[in-house]
Amino acid sequence: MPDKQYKSKECVKWGRRPNAIVAFALLLLWGITYSFSYSHTAPPPGNKKRILLEHSDSLHYNAIEKPGLQQLRGNVKVRHESWVMYCDSAFLEDATNSFFAYDNIRILEGDSLTITGGQLDYYGQDRMAELRYDVEMSNLTATLYTDSLSYDRNLGTGYYTEGGTIVDSLNTLTSIYGEYTPSTNEAIFTDEVVLENPDFVLTTDYLRYNTKTKIAYFTGPTTIVSDSGRIESTRGVYDTEKDVGILLDRSTVFNRRGTITADSIFYDKPLSFTECFGSMVLNDTINKANLYGEYGFFNDSTEYAFSTYHAWLKDYSKKDTLYLAADTMEMISYRDSIQSKKPVRIMRGYHNAKLFRQDLQGKADSVSYFSMDSILTLFQAPIVWNDSTQLEGDTIRAYFAADTLHHTKAWLNAKSMRQLLDPDKFEQIKGDSLLAFFVDRSVKELRAYGEVEMIYFPLQESIKHYFGVGRVKSPYVVAYFAADTIQRAVWLGPAEGTLTPIEQATESDKSLTGLTWKPKMRPLSPQDIFTLKRDSMGQEVAFTPPSLSDLSHFNGAQQALSAYQTISQEVELSRIRATWKPDEVDTVRQEEMARALLPLYIRRPLPEDEPFTWLLSPDLKLFNSNQNESWHYYTDQENQSDPIIPPYRMTLESRPLTNDESASEGR
Repeated sequence: MPDKQYKSKECVKWGRRPNAIVAFALLLLWGITYSFSYSHTAPPPGNKKRILLEHSDSLHYNAIEKPGLQQLRGNVKVRHESWVMYCDSAFLEDATNSFFAYDNIRILEGDSLTITGGQLDYYGQDRMAELRYDVEMSNLTATLYTDSLSYDRNLGTGYYTEGGTIVDSLNTLTSIYGEYTPSTNEAIFTDEVVLENPDFVLTTDYLRYNTKTKIAYFTGPTTIVSDSGRIESTRGVYDTEKDVGILLDRSTVFNRRGTITADSIFYDKPLSFTECFGSMVLNDTINKANLYGEYGFFNDSTEYAFSTYHAWLKDYSKKDTLYLAADTMEMISYRDSIQSKKPVRIMRGYHNAKLFRQDLQGKADSVSYFSMDSILTLFQAPIVWNDSTQLEGDTIRAYFAADTLHHTKAWLNAKSMRQLLDPDKFEQIKGDSLLAFFVDRSVKELRAYGEVEMIYFPLQESIKHYFGVGRVKSPYVVAYFAADTIQRAVWLGPAEGTLTPIEQATESDKSLTGLTWKPKMRPLSPQDIFTLKRDSMGQEVAFTPPSLSDLSHFNGAQQALSAYQTISQEVELSRIRATWKPDEVDTVRQEEMARALLPLYIRRPLPEDEPFTWLLSPDLKLFNSNQNESWHYYTDQENQSDPIIPPYRMTLESRPLTNDESASEGR
């Protein structure tokens, strides 16, 4: 019985032990199985691959406290698709396919992308990475620096929201918010954007930039500042490597001479030119002149300006402002030598030109003003008005002294009309050439040369009554004016004439053939310098600005080449004039010689001239070539004073011509 009882107790004792061992074994097996099965579960839906651990010096796992979370330490390396991530320590969470890394973060994607930082949160399911602390992201063209970077692998774009910098081989760009796509080298910046280039600094609110092409696209108030000037724009494209830009939406370029504003601007800093489309305004603050037009061009290095399509000029350098309009306008400046302080300037308007000053108004096919000799010249059927005098000729030249109209000269088919107190009566003179001198903005002396015909109206001063009509023919006439009529007239050489009582004079007695008073053509204000189109009923049609596409055929760069190829002729002509003696200045022979030297744009065409077309191709290859080296002209004469022909006065009464005068008159 004891034996049975003993066996029974032992049996019970050992029976319980096998049950505990089995339970413990089952629990251990379940834990191992759970851990193994959990660590090899399929990746979350929507992901092709899971994050793989390739190396770690140590791995810790606590299935009870932190189930599914592996703690990695020392030379950690994991891979997810094309990304390889390195760090000092990390947590790998299989359930969410996430990787949390710390210290010495380094991410590689082939040879094209490297990201470093101090902390990384990577979510494999969303393919999103969050990096912190001294983050750098580099590709083959640039490096991004920030303290906080989010990277979306779905888009291949990294972005920061608390300030960052991108640096490439040329530029440094900073902003509050920025995006960078390494695969396309495209970056987007907003809020306090600054682009620093070795030659300029660009600031804006929004900038799109390519680190490979170095081309920037900006929107919003933008400023580009360099040593040579400044640009203000609200929209445009700028090649930061070539220093060339397209500026839109009414931009302004500031240069060493002033400003240029237009609807659209093509700006080339290395070649120093600005090309404008749509409502250009060029303000030359040095020379005190404004140039306007729908198309414009300016070269800063040569100080050449060009405009067309509703082109006009306002020169306010003197007290009496000059307003000049024409189909095409040019302002040309250059220096005779490097030491010359004051450049020579030419202002030209050709085709349908009109001008207005307080002391002189005029119209012609073309107009030229040359600062070297202070001469304003009008070509092809010109008419000028001063006070009550109208002067015509094939060519007219006006001479100024200290911004005051000194004298004018008209030659070949020259005509003069002077309106009297009675608006239906005109003193008239015509001849081969005319020379008029001015005092207080009025004609005080008029000389006529070659087959002169004259009509005048004697005035009875006491009652202001014109009592006759005089007609005179003579080779040479000098007339002196005072108040409202001729004070004295001198006829040289054989003279013949008649004096007809005013009551008996016919209309033909009161006028010379070919002379017509033309008040409707006269500009009476600055607004009258524009030649407006007319409709089929003859009514003036207001000017309508053209579209920008209509202006694309203009080429100011090509025009500049042509202008500087002829400027030396202008200088040579001025020097020829400076050598003339007073008694030679009006000879037809010398004037014809001088006119032959004038540029093809503005002089009267000669029989041997070939037709010239200035509307050339907009191709800038010719301008960009080395041919622009021919722009520079150097002369050996400096600081030449303006030669003003003195108003030599005739005191002789009617007498025969001397031999010298006869010879001069014959020429």
